[in-house]
Amino acid sequence: MLSQKIKEYREKAGLTQLQLAEAIGYERSTVARWENGSLEPYASVVKAIAEALKISVAMLYDE
Repeated sequence: MLSQKIKEYREKAGLTQLQLAEAIGYERSTVARWENGSLEPYASVVKAIAEALKISVAMLYDE
């Protein structure tokens, strides 16, 4: 699930929700909503998330 992958790779990167949010130009609360599954990021945002986490987009969707 995308929400779990965002959290997993954010934590592996040693970033807080706030640090990730600032890196991609969003609010920390938005990152929290992505991670708890109540909001799905747009595809263009997924690319920015992957870049900020220094991973591929495919890794966020890989089961």
